Amino acid sequence: MILKPADDKFSSIAKLEVLLKTGRVPPDKVALVEKELRLIKSGIKGEEESAYLIDFYLRDSKNTTVLHDLRFELQDGRVGQIDHLLIHRSYRFYVLETKNFSHGIKITDEGEFLRWNDWKKNFEGIPSPIAQNDRHALVLEKVLESLGLPAPTIRSYILIAPTARIDRSKQFDSSMVVKADQFLEALEKDLAGTGVMSLLGGIAKATWNGSAEEIGRKLGACHKPIVINYIGKFGLARPQVTADTLESPHIPAAVVTTQTAQTPALAPAQRSPTTTATPVEKAPAHAPTLTAQPAIAVAHTCRSCGKEDLTIEYGKYGYYFKCQACAGNTPIKVACGNADHKERLRKEGPRFYRECAGCNSSSLFFVNAK
Repeated sequence: MILKPADDKFSSIAKLEVLLKTGRVPPDKVALVEKELRLIKSGIKGEEESAYLIDFYLRDSKNTTVLHDLRFELQDGRVGQIDHLLIHRSYRFYVLETKNFSHGIKITDEGEFLRWNDWKKNFEGIPSPIAQNDRHALVLEKVLESLGLPAPTIRSYILIAPTARIDRSKQFDSSMVVKADQFLEALEKDLAGTGVMSLLGGIAKATWNGSAEEIGRKLGACHKPIVINYIGKFGLARPQVTADTLESPHIPAAVVTTQTAQTPALAPAQRSPTTTATPVEKAPAHAPTLTAQPAIAVAHTCRSCGKEDLTIEYGKYGYYFKCQACAGNTPIKVACGNADHKERLRKEGPRFYRECAGCNSSSLFFVNAK
């Protein structure tokens, strides 16, 4: 079963595209922003392709629980970013890392990974995805330990695009590097090669500590999604945002976040939206409202024509974007990233807010043209 989908990363693309379109990026930093944009798009493509293949075969599985896009933080500062996590009922965990190498890779006898640079027409070294995934697996082991769960059996796999070429060494074991469309075969082979006593022991562990789904929900609750402050990352000057700016219908989606600490959520009329693209520090208990911070508008575009001339309308399946240019419909998906939270849209006049009761937060999502 699929317990957690991937987090929405298209807001990051929109933020970077807005930065480039508005001309706020100095000439000497344009290349850095464009590179960041390419990397995000490439990563999304690879992860989506792998997720589709995984979901296609395991969506109805009663033996395997799937969680996409998990990020764990340990108290000592270590972080584990897992693209896809599979939990088998035998208490075996499969940590999958997706790599979108468009022109293939080469693995040397020493285990070094080389990527073909089609522009320079040569191979160039890259960090080992095997070592990277091993670090993520170690973080997962520590998280399971913190939850009071027994030591797991963890298998690590690197998923490569089905069309990519893999030049393997005959001396270095690279069997954990597989093409995404061949992973299910590798999974079944690994399970088949496991001894009966080991499988039974794993099933006993899982039964004693909860089903694969229950364990997956515990891990999903530990997910810490990251929000990147691109203004700070690239050292850009913050824009001045006023209340008049927020009212403007030309800002299709300003990122506005509110949170409270030790105080109940404010009623809609009392909320004082803050305009920051990053999470706000919790306010002290005596503070009645949160102060406004500068923010960047996030552009939403029509999936049919790519234009931003949108309004939010309500239909049979809930809110959706209606394009005023081509009359096309674009679905709206909002999710805070926590598996047990259900985020929704709340309408207040022309404004639409993202609401998450679990996070106790409210974010201005979109403003319809009046």
